[in-house]
This record gives sequence, C-alpha cells and structure tokens, in this order.
Amino acid sequence: MRATYRSFAKVNLHLEVLGPRPDGYHELRTIFQSVDLCDLVSLEVEGRGVRLEVADRSLPSDERNLAHQAATTFLARWPLVDGIRITLEKRIPVGGGLGGGSSNAAAVLQGLRDLLDVRQATDLQLEELGRDLGADVPFFLTGGTALGLGRGDEIEPLPDLPERDILLVTPALEVSTASVFREYGELTPDQEVSSMGRLAWEEGVDWGMAAMGRNDLEPLVRRRFPEVGHVYNALVEAGASLVRLSGSGSTWFACFDDSTESAELERALPPGCRVCRARTMNRASLQRLRVVQ
Repeated sequence: MRATYRSFAKVNLHLEVLGPRPDGYHELRTIFQSVDLCDLVSLEVEGRGVRLEVADRSLPSDERNLAHQAATTFLARWPLVDGIRITLEKRIPVGGGLGGGSSNAAAVLQGLRDLLDVRQATDLQLEELGRDLGADVPFFLTGGTALGLGRGDEIEPLPDLPERDILLVTPALEVSTASVFREYGELTPDQEVSSMGRLAWEEGVDWGMAAMGRNDLEPLVRRRFPEVGHVYNALVEAGASLVRLSGSGSTWFACFDDSTESAELERALPPGCRVCRARTMNRASLQRLRVVQ
C-alpha cells in the first residue's frame, strides 16, 4: 500500500502575543490561512518501525523530524502494520514561519488514517495527537481560514476567505521560533490588545479586515534580522496593499492589487531571496487537492 499527499503551508493573517503562560508558552490570538505552496509526503507500508527519507540532507530523518514523530505516535495508538516508510519532498522553506514541519506531521496523521483505513481514528483524536506534536499541527488538520487561541492549538474554523493570489518572499536565513518568543518575553512589550481575533470569531474575516491586522513579532524580527527588514521595505515600495510577516518569520506574504507591480519586485530584493507566487486555499480546495493522483 502506498499513497502520496500534499502538505500545504500557512500564513498568519494576524498574530497577537497576549503574554506568557504557566506552561512556558505564550498565549496567542492568531488567524491562520492555508496557501497552496506544499511539500509532498509519500507513505508506504514496508518493513518494521518508521523509516523517513528526506532528499534535503540538512534536515533530520530520525525522531527529531515531526513527520517521523507523527508516524510513531499514530502506530503506537493504532498498531495495524509493522512498519511505515515515509518519503518527504520539501518545497516549503525551513525556518520561514510557514509551518512546514507541522504541516508534514498533520499530513502523516491524516494520510495514515486514510491509507490504513483506520475508521476509529476520529478528527478529535487526530487533533489530540497533533497537539502533543506541535502547536500548529491542529490547524493543519483543519485548514482554510481559522482562528487559533491558546498556544495557537485551539482551533475555531472561520468562514473561508475568497481565494486570491499572494506573493511569498523568504530571505536566505532561518529564524528560530523559540528564540524569537524568548526575546519577546524578555522585552515585555506594552501593546494595545487588538479586537481582530474577537471580531473574526464573531463575524468572520474578509481581506479588508485582514489588512488591518498585525503581527506582534514583526518589530523584533525586523530589528534582529536586517535582511528581513529589507524585504519588508522592498514590498512596501513595490506597492503591495498588504505586507505581513508569517509567524515568527522569516517569510513575508504580500498582496498586490496590480500584478505588474509585483513583477518589478525581484530586482529590489536582497540577494538570495526566494520568491514564490502562491494562492490562498479554502477547505474545499484542500480536500480536493490533498491526495496526489
């Protein structure tokens, strides 16, 4: 038995950091949005235990990888086969704030349920397994447009935004989420609490509202990593109508009202930047495209 699944990325339309939690994490209020940039995750019943193959040798292929952890966790709960081989083709930038590792874990959990026909594995049970793997994993089990509370792992699906083209720009560096949140906590910034998350929950969100959102981590990341700030400046000068850091960075996503504006952008970006033209996705598109035919 073998199947291949698309593992889609995300951006954060809005990200508030409300303060530290007793468990060492931060209380968040965020709006997630799926995008069609994806990794490919292939699963095959084979051998014994979990074996992960990753073409990018800079990435771990053992239990340090969330895809490996997800398969191990799933088979511990539902030990229906002796072994699983995972082949991971990475396209989502690592350390870019696009959730690639968490998305891979979610793809493995859902893929194994499908491949092994584990009907007793409910959505809620997969979400519980995913929450232990990483705070973003529950979102990737839902997808589309969604509100994230708590550590970002308490997911409330929102009415899907209309799909639209966006630009993803990733500088040639990785940003450590843990280090950004650690430094953010040391700064104890005094910021006004936004009503964006509450409004989204009560009324849904549209692209006009998304443009009024924010990412509380942006000022810190731009200060620590000048290359990230240079990308922001280039996007603004190119005429983007919406520019926001995804997660803790380093990827910026931008919306352009005129496609000719974005065409001039690449000449203004710092060397080594990766530019990807992508499209946001609703939950129907995710379900339709999740399995590679």
